[in-house]
Amino acid sequence: MPYSDPKWPIINPNPTVDDCIKSMRFGDYMMAAGITSASWGYGYIMGKPTRMPCAATAATIGLTFAGMLILQDTRARLLGYDENAKEVNKFGMWPEQPSKVEQMDKRFPTAAGNFTATAIKPPLEWKNHD
Repeated sequence: MPYSDPKWPIINPNPTVDDCIKSMRFGDYMMAAGITSASWGYGYIMGKPTRMPCAATAATIGLTFAGMLILQDTRARLLGYDENAKEVNKFGMWPEQPSKVEQMDKRFPTAAGNFTATAIKPPLEWKNHD
């Protein structure tokens, strides 16, 4: 994830895998199907002596890659780093939004700072650590 402030509204500052799966779009499902089928085709073409086992293995690897890519994309939408108008209409915005800071110089950006508030990200406790 980027280190800058999100450009779109935050829906969930700490999304779980279940939240990401619930916020999947139709395009995400089509991306998973396309990557998996393309991987199967690649495994079938390249696996000359044993085509079907190679195709099945490549499809499994492709499905794993597609799942990780989709989770990354949906997490970016929930955190506000990608366009998320559909998710805002479906789930609503998080009550605490970072303030918008006017950037004076693009080379040295200034972060708003309240996105890592203690209500969202509690401080670490080192009392039980040896």
